[in-house]
Amino acid sequence: MSTTSPDKPKPRFPVHLIWAGLAIAVALGYLFGLGGDHIPRNGDELVYAHIARLTAQTGHWLPLVSSYDFMRNTKPPLLFWQAMVAGGWGEHWTLLNLRLPSVLYTWCIALMVGLLTWKIVRGETPATTTVVDAGTAEKGNRHAITMGAIATLVYLSFFTTYRYGRPYLTSAAETFWLFGVFFAIAWSPAKLLASRWKFPLIAGLAIGIGCLYKSFVMVVPVGFALALCYQTVGAQLPAWKIFRSGIVADGFKVAAICALALAIFGLWFAIDPQPGEVWREFVVGENAGKMNSSRGYFKSAFSGSGGIVTILTGYFSNALFLLPLSVGAMVAAWLSWRQRKGTAQTISAAEKIMWLWLLALALVFMLPTQRSTRYLIPAMPALAVVMALYWERIGRIWFSLTLAVCMLGALAMGLVGYGAVRATQDPWVYSPLFWLFVAATALACGSGIFRKDLTRPLTALAGFAVLFALAWVTNPFNGDLGRFRPATNELLKGQTVQVPSNFNGHFERYEFIIPGAKIVSYFAEQPVDYADVEALFKTSRYVLVQRRVGQAPCTQCRILDERWDLRSRQDEKDGTMAAFKTPETFWYAKEYLVERLAP
Repeated sequence: MSTTSPDKPKPRFPVHLIWAGLAIAVALGYLFGLGGDHIPRNGDELVYAHIARLTAQTGHWLPLVSSYDFMRNTKPPLLFWQAMVAGGWGEHWTLLNLRLPSVLYTWCIALMVGLLTWKIVRGETPATTTVVDAGTAEKGNRHAITMGAIATLVYLSFFTTYRYGRPYLTSAAETFWLFGVFFAIAWSPAKLLASRWKFPLIAGLAIGIGCLYKSFVMVVPVGFALALCYQTVGAQLPAWKIFRSGIVADGFKVAAICALALAIFGLWFAIDPQPGEVWREFVVGENAGKMNSSRGYFKSAFSGSGGIVTILTGYFSNALFLLPLSVGAMVAAWLSWRQRKGTAQTISAAEKIMWLWLLALALVFMLPTQRSTRYLIPAMPALAVVMALYWERIGRIWFSLTLAVCMLGALAMGLVGYGAVRATQDPWVYSPLFWLFVAATALACGSGIFRKDLTRPLTALAGFAVLFALAWVTNPFNGDLGRFRPATNELLKGQTVQVPSNFNGHFERYEFIIPGAKIVSYFAEQPVDYADVEALFKTSRYVLVQRRVGQAPCTQCRILDERWDLRSRQDEKDGTMAAFKTPETFWYAKEYLVERLAP
């Protein structure tokens, strides 16, 4: 009796491994230019670096120290402690060292996004014994790996991830701890939601740490989302059917988790030598103040700027270059819901948990009078998971629109680079590879719009390509072009230097540009237009003055050194068209180190 066995499936090209490799490459791309002065960031990063540096100089963890009486206890201490440790208590105080922990957090979040998407797509595949079934399972696993990698790429391509997941003043820390709770529930919903004390204990600790990075207020949206999870996923009942068996036990778990988180946050008051100042500055000033508005609550809520619309559109605007794709994912999800309506089909528990976290965060942060899309950042990983789950159901038009936006972004980076060439009068300020990269990105976006087979793959990469071009176009000004000579830095050590500042703590950047100098700031709303330079010489010998390309810094002064800088907070009188007509003066300025001429 002869037996025959099915032919072994032919090995396929490892597309899933290529996608996984691309996700890793993009994650490593977050390191490019990380220590530079010109990365996308929150303008307050330098304020918090200032507080962390002065606190480190005291040699004590608390109280926090600042030159500003009105800006000291503006965040819980964990973020400042992170900087103090990463910077070696001032011994290794560089932007790179301060920012590396943020990137580590972002990488961990991206890993969670990829793993959760892989698990949801892979599903519960039963063990198989036949070659055919095993081959099908392997094919499904490869597809799941691909979608997990795409989810990771999507998350890392969100502009808010890039802007707030790399600087020292980061949203990555609280996102990791808060989203991590819902990642865990989505990974094993039945087991964790049924847990009597182990999961509530761990969740309370994690949320408490997240609150020590951000605010005790985060307990509200997290508690709301947890309650929805226990009700709609654990009990598998609609949110409004709260009169059910087990509601008391579930309610107690949510309350215990929130109470533990608040207790951990409350340790700040217990160990800070000035708890009254913490209450006045942080609880009352930073948090309670966001519920007040001189315009009135409802007028503020329905205004165009800072109103409820800010939150309703926040997830989309946070995606920026992937905005059309995020809208398309919502449309695809709505169409899928309509198709399932009236049938026995339903979404997985894990996907439902992602939607609940997105919903809870948005609903809660519609309530304060001060609304910002930044408040939604902890749920952006959930949005990336959802977008990957509906990737193949999103209409091609949304991918094409995304590619069009990315093409415009790439061309804009080329324009900024052209401005640098005109400003420096150096055609080699960028290597040919930069121009090749920008051109290839724009051409690839165009190809994806017209070629159906390339639309989805290129969209997965286009968003980060623009972000990488942004890092590349500013990179020369993080190097020698943006620095003074080493001899100048030696000259200024221990010397008082007056520097321009047009935003809270903006002067702190000079602690990294001219380390060792005694920095004294002077306010200049537009540093390139500051005129009263002579008055600055009355209090210090050395002054930094910014000017547009081709303008002299002052008349009665001697230029000791100069460097290039990127302008920020341009005046409205410059006009938007100036970015196109004269990019060399709109984006760039020359900064001079000057001293008064000897009498």
